[in-house]
Amino acid sequence: MRDDPAMIILRDVSISLTPEEVLRAQRSNRRGGVQPALMAAAREAVALGRMLVAPAAVYDEFEVRDVVGEEVILSTASSSEGEGEGRLTVGPKVDLLAPAERVIVAVYTIGPALERRVSELHAAADDLLAFMLDSVGVLALGAIGEALRDRAEKRAAEFGWGVSPALSPGSLVGWPVEGQREVCALLPVDKIGVRLNEYCVLEPHKSVSLVIGIGPGYESSHVGSVCRYCSLAKTCWRRRED
Repeated sequence: MRDDPAMIILRDVSISLTPEEVLRAQRSNRRGGVQPALMAAAREAVALGRMLVAPAAVYDEFEVRDVVGEEVILSTASSSEGEGEGRLTVGPKVDLLAPAERVIVAVYTIGPALERRVSELHAAADDLLAFMLDSVGVLALGAIGEALRDRAEKRAAEFGWGVSPALSPGSLVGWPVEGQREVCALLPVDKIGVRLNEYCVLEPHKSVSLVIGIGPGYESSHVGSVCRYCSLAKTCWRRRED
């Protein structure tokens, strides 16, 4: 067992999507069948996605020193960034990380190529294919997130611990997108081609940051979502049910 794993870059995530999955995720596959034009666009989008998606993730594990107010204080003494202290100002839902002995912090992306192609399709007025391809990108990004969740669950199981829900700045109520600064300060995101712009948004835009707590105080062995705390919970077509 590696009690202190080094920063890891992951690029070998297997992503396998079908046109039916794309349509089902959009709730387009309703009773009565799918319109041929929708199915054709979904098939073309899946084929394009195979060429354009370039999955990549960088993640590291940090010891939790303390939870003070709305902040989680992390030790970076044994991380790839050298000795020191990191902070995550999670906000009023910081109690979700209060049981954590360690946190796994990750940033992941599908790269810029799919986004560029979506923009080109919109410019050419091929809005249906653009929409389907964008949906493929969302699902591919979700598949990378699932791979990271799986790794967090397995890491926690090594200790006989449980896991927190998956948390992200800008998605968790009270943890604004500005929290990306603290997350990105913990990881060399440039190594996977990601940057944080002046609005604290990750670029390429189909990139996500993720924080998962692990510790003996968690009852669940499954990394759930915090959809019930999200302001978009009622309208998000990617909502996870836990």
